[in-house]
Amino acid sequence: MSQLRQLRAVYAGGVGAWTLCLLLTLVQENGSARQIVVLLGLLAAFLVLLLWSTWCLWEAGMRRSPDRTGGTANAQLEQS
Repeated sequence: MSQLRQLRAVYAGGVGAWTLCLLLTLVQENGSARQIVVLLGLLAAFLVLLLWSTWCLWEAGMRRSPDRTGGTANAQLEQS
């Protein structure tokens, strides 16, 4: 679980870095269309990976602690 948190932090850093690079390229107006497309692609890839890792952590947290959402009611439902 801690490795997934570290991975999510890396992906969040990548999203921040690629966003900053893209904004600087657009503000300075010295980037080519190819460069902007590459930066957008990298940003999209890191966003997808960030969302995936967040979803995995959320799912792992839900499986780990069912008591947060009323574990006794869930346990009763599972028994019937």
